[in-house]
Amino acid sequence: MKKGEKILSFVKQEKELIEDYRKKLHDVKRSDEVGDVFIEFALRFLEKVLDDFDAADYTEDISFDPEKEEYTLSERLKKKIGEELLTKSDLSAILQRFCETAAHRWKQLKADEEKTNFFKRPGHEVGRE
Repeated sequence: MKKGEKILSFVKQEKELIEDYRKKLHDVKRSDEVGDVFIEFALRFLEKVLDDFDAADYTEDISFDPEKEEYTLSERLKKKIGEELLTKSDLSAILQRFCETAAHRWKQLKADEEKTNFFKRPGHEVGRE
């Protein structure tokens, strides 16, 4: 992008979703559910941004890697979004912020799960007679 070149902004659409996104991430209790929330909200965001976009058609087109704090869009989804929006807007940066928030929550849950597993000794489960 060149200096002084205008970029399209979707911060308004991000702000419409961010509170619900954070709440849903907070309510997640297992690390393996975090990616589902990220993908759900990434698609909801794209529904707000793109005309004629049905999130249900693209649920398999976003992947989430919490360890690397990265997400990946399929070529099919990139084509639907369009090169201009991917390079001349803040769309990618907003999706990255969603991704980083989810990755942070994933790391918290993973740490909690590891602590819980450490204290669970075989033969000492609650309710065992």
